[in-house]
Amino acid sequence: MGRLNLMLVLVVGLILSDGLAQAAEPAKAVPVHQVLVLNSYHPGYVWADSVTEGLRSVFDTRGSSLRVSFEYMDTKRYRPEEIFGTLKEVYRLKYGAVRFDVIVAADNNALNFLLLHRNELFPGTPVVFCGINGFDEAMIAGHAGYTGVAEDYDLAGTLDLALAMHPEARYVAYVSGASTSSRINRERLLKLIPAYEERVTFLDLSMKPIDDLKASLSSLPDKTLVLYLSYYLTPDGVRLTVQESTSLVFTHSGCPVYSPWEYTLGSGVLGGLMLSGRRQAEEAARIALRILNGEAPGKIPVLRHTAIEPIFDYRILRHFSIPHNRLPRGSVIRYEPVTVYYQYKYIIWATLGFLAYQSVTIVVLMRIIARRKRAEAREKKLEAQLRQSHKMEAIGTFAGGIAHDFNNILGGITTCTELALEEVGEEGTAREDLSHVLKAARRGKSLVRQILAFSRDKQQEKQPVQMTRLLTECRQLLKSSIPATIDVRLDLKARSGLVLADPTQIHQVIMNLCTNAAHAVENQKGFIEITLDAVDLDNKAALVHPDLSPGRYSRLRVRDNGKGIPPEDMERIFDPFFSTRKEQGGTGLGLSMSHGIVKRHQGAITVASHPGRGTIFTVYLPCAHAAEPARDGGEAPPIPKGKERVLLVDDDEQMIYGTEKMLCRMGYEVVAHTESLAALKAVRTDPRGFDLVMTDHMMPYLNGMELANEIRALCPEMPIILYSGYQDGTGSPPAGDLEDHGIRAFMKKPFNRAELARTLRKVLNPEETKKR
Repeated sequence: MGRLNLMLVLVVGLILSDGLAQAAEPAKAVPVHQVLVLNSYHPGYVWADSVTEGLRSVFDTRGSSLRVSFEYMDTKRYRPEEIFGTLKEVYRLKYGAVRFDVIVAADNNALNFLLLHRNELFPGTPVVFCGINGFDEAMIAGHAGYTGVAEDYDLAGTLDLALAMHPEARYVAYVSGASTSSRINRERLLKLIPAYEERVTFLDLSMKPIDDLKASLSSLPDKTLVLYLSYYLTPDGVRLTVQESTSLVFTHSGCPVYSPWEYTLGSGVLGGLMLSGRRQAEEAARIALRILNGEAPGKIPVLRHTAIEPIFDYRILRHFSIPHNRLPRGSVIRYEPVTVYYQYKYIIWATLGFLAYQSVTIVVLMRIIARRKRAEAREKKLEAQLRQSHKMEAIGTFAGGIAHDFNNILGGITTCTELALEEVGEEGTAREDLSHVLKAARRGKSLVRQILAFSRDKQQEKQPVQMTRLLTECRQLLKSSIPATIDVRLDLKARSGLVLADPTQIHQVIMNLCTNAAHAVENQKGFIEITLDAVDLDNKAALVHPDLSPGRYSRLRVRDNGKGIPPEDMERIFDPFFSTRKEQGGTGLGLSMSHGIVKRHQGAITVASHPGRGTIFTVYLPCAHAAEPARDGGEAPPIPKGKERVLLVDDDEQMIYGTEKMLCRMGYEVVAHTESLAALKAVRTDPRGFDLVMTDHMMPYLNGMELANEIRALCPEMPIILYSGYQDGTGSPPAGDLEDHGIRAFMKKPFNRAELARTLRKVLNPEETKKR
């Protein structure tokens, strides 16, 4: 009892330290389930350890949502009647403040303890048991909340298996000790003996001290099998481990030893129809998780006759010369040594591989060299593509950032030019110049959209384009922008040269190629020859141009007699930011953008050059099988006007100046503000003083959509038009967002007078617009 008192003091100390640690822990938001495991035995006992491993293998899958406390009752070394009272007080002190969600009882003593004290220590807590020897439903009758896995080991099956493998056997000696489990196992065997008495004679070696048992085992007759029923506690109080007891039985008997439990393997037991403690524990853990998930324990039946299979020790099979073909189908063999092949298979295969490699060294080496060169070429190509991707991303970021400001500038140019055209009249001497300014502004608008599209690799709208007309226009522009010493020759051999393309992009390709040609000729006397014809590419011709499919193409050639391109620069000529004229301000983007445009039009671009003899760029574009592009015809419809009062808001003074003046020319009364807060103040001052609000989107303080929200709060029915210099998804709000903010229309800068007039009338008088 002195030892028990010392144990109690130590446990109380652990309780106090554990309680302080728990008090110091911060509260957790996620609920944690509490599980208590009562193990009848002690750590290091083979069966107890296998049960713990099985429980942990299942509980660990729940992570931190499950807190499991393990208690070992140590009833192998202390009798239950000696220790139950002490354990009850220990658990009362240790877990009095803990509310467990489920308790797992491993083996009979843990279950018996809970049947006696659960209602007092853990009232109402569900109990899941496993490893219960000699289980009967009467054991838990009258106790609610109990379920689990019965230890229905197959003693008869093990006997049948042993006799089937040893048909010559005439005796069966059974060994058991003084423990509770030994007594239960012995009683079960005694009930089975009458069924086997005609086949074999049973020899009782139970309840013997160690020396007497050794003598009895040594004097067993021939043709005897030994049935091990557990021998951990001798009648005189000596305790043995599983390994010690099974080794003793095997060593002193020299007979095949059978057992119905897997944990007894390893020190002399041959095998049997064995029950696995680990698998029983896994089943019990899964039942516990079902209860934690809300399933009632009373609706879960006790599992019977589970986790049993024929298992044998390879070493003992060899000792008795029992071949594997005598084992039952599906048998599991433990402790089977690894064969030489499996033990050294990596070394064997490595040796064979090395010998094979040596035999074909020359051929393989040549192939490796060839593959390596191709791999290096692919790697360089991938690196170049990655660099290009990063550069295109940088272009996209840069282009998106300047689009708004650049479109503001173009908006001011467009509006002021249209106003000037209206003032000079049809016969004004400046009208032609102003028309060119307006045309250039529109082309700048298209150029911004094109740069954004190129940097984002987006598909643009295409239309039938007459190449001959486009080349004629480009030639006129070139003559006014390059030195007069360079002769621009145009040779149009194709009758129509109709392609399906974005005219602005194709225009840029032509201008880029011709500008590069002019730079190649520099200030010398030379020429640029532009040729257009149509060619049919068959399958053989398409092989020369892998990017092209067989079919009819418009072929554009730009040839010059300049200095040519050095051979070392030919492979990089279409790379972004590569330029031979960086000192003269070259960006290296012209040919790269041209290459991307042609590729997106399902075409191809090639280059041929000889230093000192000039360069030829050839562009292939698929011919369009469509009608001629629509021609401008008839007079433009009249510009619709109005008399309403318009509040104009834009932080750009040029846009305010041109747009305000244009609206006034249309007959509107305009109040303009360059600050959104000032415009909001004007509406608050006179909520009914305006018929429409027209606002830019990107402004300081309040952007266009925020300003629209504030105005709608004051005047819910106020029509609002939003416009922006951002394009192609870099800042344009989605249509659904426009409706949510009460915005009736959206325009992209720069807009012209006709577009502005139609949008205002559409918003102010939608019915009149429909009639038109």
